Amino acid sequence: MTLYEKLFDLKYRQGIPTCELVHRFPEHIARVSEVALLDIPENTLREVIQENSVFERLITLKRKLQGTL
Repeated sequence: MTLYEKLFDLKYRQGIPTCELVHRFPEHIARVSEVALLDIPENTLREVIQENSVFERLITLKRKLQGTL
């Protein structure tokens, strides 16, 4: 299980809040933040994320994680 998969499972399946994940994984705050953004609908995420490469990476990550877990 990758770190992203573990964070996704903890946040969305076990219901652990983002702030708790930051405390558990302080060295991976950027990844915790990315996983937290995956709950936002794509059209809203598009408005928030201006860089196309970052947006595409998050959408790809979202689809991968939702499909595998």
